[in-house]
Amino acid sequence: MGLPPLGLIMPCPWIRALRGSFSFVRFGTTFSSSPHAHTLPFASIYRLSLALVRNSLSLTLHTYLPITLTHIMGEYLGPSPTTMASKTYTLNNGVKIPAVGFGTFANEGAKGETYRAVTKALEVGYRHLDCAWFYLNEDEVGDAIQDFLAKNPNVKRKDIFICTKVWNHLHEPEDVKWSFQNSCDKLKVDYIDLFLVHWPIAAQKNPDRTVKIGLDGKYVINKELTENPEPTWRAMEELADSGKARAIGVSNWTIPRLEQLLKIAHIKPTVNQIEIHPFLPNSELIEFCFKNDILPAAYSPLGSQNQVPSTGETVRENAALIAVAKHSGHNLAQVLLAWGLRRGYIVLPKSSTPSRIESNFQVPELTDEEFAAIEDVAKGRHVRFVNMKDTFGYDLWPGEKEQ
Repeated sequence: MGLPPLGLIMPCPWIRALRGSFSFVRFGTTFSSSPHAHTLPFASIYRLSLALVRNSLSLTLHTYLPITLTHIMGEYLGPSPTTMASKTYTLNNGVKIPAVGFGTFANEGAKGETYRAVTKALEVGYRHLDCAWFYLNEDEVGDAIQDFLAKNPNVKRKDIFICTKVWNHLHEPEDVKWSFQNSCDKLKVDYIDLFLVHWPIAAQKNPDRTVKIGLDGKYVINKELTENPEPTWRAMEELADSGKARAIGVSNWTIPRLEQLLKIAHIKPTVNQIEIHPFLPNSELIEFCFKNDILPAAYSPLGSQNQVPSTGETVRENAALIAVAKHSGHNLAQVLLAWGLRRGYIVLPKSSTPSRIESNFQVPELTDEEFAAIEDVAKGRHVRFVNMKDTFGYDLWPGEKEQ
């Protein structure tokens, strides 16, 4: 679409009147303007607009009338900061992490589906990719990153935050390092932004580094490393000290496991990636993480993993949540992601559907009333959708009851 006359897109001298915002990067400097940030006088807007025209920039109108700028001289950041998609957190070691990440797990289907999904996510504006050795698709993620960077030379590797994880049977120190390098090779990168221990459960391995399966069809547990994570964590710390991993953390760790880890850690975990949604608000664990300067990251933030076995109720069919979405004027997924950001942690939506990948990146701000309504739904609930005890042969949450 060609550039319209300035009078059509900037009818008043204050950028607040646009009811939207724009973001762009030019010569390595980020500029943004939003109704939630600051105002710019017309003269500045006019000079800025002329600069945009000279650099062959184009304006694209989006659903809620934010103006986003795609241009030759800078990076397309996706939907404007009004959607909160540009929000970042600072980890306890000073590393910044985008608050909205793109989950790459279970982009199942024909070969190439992960590649297409990650490519779409990067085109939309996601700059945080959540990966894992276990997902067995890091090669497609790496191909998508490389091809996107080649087509968008003003986006650099440093602009894309990559998280990956070491799986259960690779907890021996030498295997942790092997897993890290194997992921780097598949992702085609020479460092990882965030490296996590996927589960606080160690399993035994076969000589070919596959998981050792017992006669019962379940993982053979490495009891020593499960009970004592210190050797595993020392290998993680070595990767952090080397600079190959900019930050290290954990996933699926409970309060007792974190307490144990914090007692022996020279470098404390920066992140604990856990299941969080209105049916599993995980408030006690989240509060513990915050108190210990560990940032929670929510997988399955839309509660779409399974349905509640006892009632058949699903998050997406909950009448109260649907009412909040209708009241807000956004879809339910956007509202649930906004709830997570309002609570102060990372959210990791995943999808292989292009339209959903795009809409999940357009996260609104909830009103106090909307946030309270979702909190009411979450109050007293504790229903876990992701428990691999039947695969692992080990229950991380013994005696846990659904509420």
